[in-house]
Amino acid sequence: MRCQFVFTPWESKALIAKAILQHPLIEATLEEGVIGIGRGTTNAYIIKEILKHTENEDFSFDIGNYVAGCVDGSLWESHPDTRAPEIAFIDGKPNIQPMNQTIEEADVLLKGANAIGSEGVAGVLCAHPQMGTMGTIYARALARGITIIVPVSLEKQITHAITEILPLLGGQVNIDYVHGLPVSLFPVVGGELFTEIEAIEFLAPSSDVYHIGSGGIYKGAGAVILEVNGVEEELKDLISIYEEIKKITPLDVNLKPHS
Repeated sequence: MRCQFVFTPWESKALIAKAILQHPLIEATLEEGVIGIGRGTTNAYIIKEILKHTENEDFSFDIGNYVAGCVDGSLWESHPDTRAPEIAFIDGKPNIQPMNQTIEEADVLLKGANAIGSEGVAGVLCAHPQMGTMGTIYARALARGITIIVPVSLEKQITHAITEILPLLGGQVNIDYVHGLPVSLFPVVGGELFTEIEAIEFLAPSSDVYHIGSGGIYKGAGAVILEVNGVEEELKDLISIYEEIKKITPLDVNLKPHS
């Protein structure tokens, strides 16, 4: 059976969130262990799915404001007064605690990204002068041997190898004009990418998945188009998930006005 799917950016986030719960390391750590989850819209959907999966849906969580920085025609940051606190899952239970505390006991970290380089390395845009979450956790995660999983959509693929262009970039302080906040690009070397392709491979493991197009107009802006060839029974289940995902609505993020 062959299927073609169009995922808008929000639908891609929802797909990744549903599928990542089947990742063996996530499954095992939800039973016993610590998962640290950095802020970001994809991770917000993941938290929502974990709360449902672990029967903790009564946990108070502002999904729309689990964001630090975002791109909405400009390079923005979320409003600090309404920004949701960082969350970790400890033995399947949600806990409000900062990532710099979670890193001391984490088994796995989830960190979204803004780019997928041509060499398969993810990149994070950082507006914070101390590099925000990445500045807090990356080196310590590598030192402690903690797995970093990067849930990120294929819409964020770029043409360059991130590790090659880093010396050529201006960082935050050598930019003469910017539409929004100046940012630096942080390479997540060693991070395990989890895109729509990995998501479908977990949901329909006998399938072959091909990224055949991107982009669109209106609601299709930023879309990812995939073709999937696989077993009919698995793909019918995937279609059911897809049709459920098609009903989601975008998050409402409270952005901080530019000064």
